[in-house]
Amino acid sequence: MLYDRKAVPLVLLFFCVVHEIDRFFLVNNVYLRYHLHTIERRTMMGKEYVLMHKDVPVLTMTLTENHKIKEITSMIHEEHKPLNMHSDQNQESALYEFMTHRSIPYSRKNLSQLLSAYEAEDSLELSIKSYQLSVSDHYWVKPAENNLSWNDVNFFANSFKESSIFIREQEHVNFNDVTPNTSVNGSLRQMWIRENNQLLLMKAGNILQLEPFNEVFVSKLLDTTNICHVQYELRQIFNGEYVCVCPIFTSESIEFIPAWSVVGRLQKKANKYEALLAQCEELRIPHYRRDIDAMILVDYMTLNDDRHWGNFGFLRDSSTLEYIGVAPIFDNGNSLWYDQYKIPADKPFYTYRSQPFTTTHDKQIKYIEHPIVTLSIERLIEVVPELLRQVYSDHDLVTPTRMKFMEELLLQRIEGLKDMVG
Repeated sequence: MLYDRKAVPLVLLFFCVVHEIDRFFLVNNVYLRYHLHTIERRTMMGKEYVLMHKDVPVLTMTLTENHKIKEITSMIHEEHKPLNMHSDQNQESALYEFMTHRSIPYSRKNLSQLLSAYEAEDSLELSIKSYQLSVSDHYWVKPAENNLSWNDVNFFANSFKESSIFIREQEHVNFNDVTPNTSVNGSLRQMWIRENNQLLLMKAGNILQLEPFNEVFVSKLLDTTNICHVQYELRQIFNGEYVCVCPIFTSESIEFIPAWSVVGRLQKKANKYEALLAQCEELRIPHYRRDIDAMILVDYMTLNDDRHWGNFGFLRDSSTLEYIGVAPIFDNGNSLWYDQYKIPADKPFYTYRSQPFTTTHDKQIKYIEHPIVTLSIERLIEVVPELLRQVYSDHDLVTPTRMKFMEELLLQRIEGLKDMVG
């Protein structure tokens, strides 16, 4: 190939110049994006915000740069403020507690990817970018100068883009749409989806991937009783992973109030069970003891160790603020040896840990004073073997040996309930 030797340096110089121009724009684009994001954050943190309850303005506030409540600047409709703020706790602290409970916890495995996609510093900033909108309750946050209404933003009536970033661990995803999924509190990867005009919660498992299977098994087991519970089904998604899916139990008129906000701040040695019952009585929540006792019994039977104060609660009419009752039992995944590669068949039952009232199930079950009349021991014993085979047959870890242990131990646990069932 013939070429002009004298032209080579000029060609090289040309490509060097082009490379430097590209590099200049790339570096400065990153620099510009960083500074725009910083300005946006500072502007956001300097604004006054309104906490809304549907279309009712509850209070106004300002935030600090590290997303703490700087000041509640005005209280507008005190009767609508979050339940945990109806206490002698510092109001800014109580409001911050409320807002952090409606953001993704740091235990969520894919949180760093979500923060990167939304260019957010932390979970609270992430949720504020979507107005802290949730489909669990009807509170939301907006800038004071914003004219948006509940009808404009609520996800019961409005659609939202579904992105697998919330259920999968993905790198380098650009997604910043307003969504209810930035305000889903829970350590497992999960997201709301809409199918046939119904909202469904899709939730993945942890290391052993047993949680979705356990949710479905406990749901089917409770189908044989009259205990109010959320129904789950098992699905396999795009990457072959198994998840569980359940329908929403709130609506545009009914919201979920978690137990932590009802019970308030407990004294260290307080009887937590009695304290919660007293608050339920004061709030005139129907059938609270019957349904809380049923929950204790279900957790005893399935060895659930994750019934913390956010994993149960109450339903309330958001317009009248009247309580409808205890929410259906949900979040049963951390049960039935969900984190054990091998079931410790010789582990004494009295050592299994529980929440929220005492440290073990054998202690907690003693709070039940009246027989539970909503289930039949004989029926439970009858359905357990077949349900185990139906639900767990597709899980590689659940070998015939493991299933045999599960059946034997679960039947022992059910047999132990005979004195508590009417």
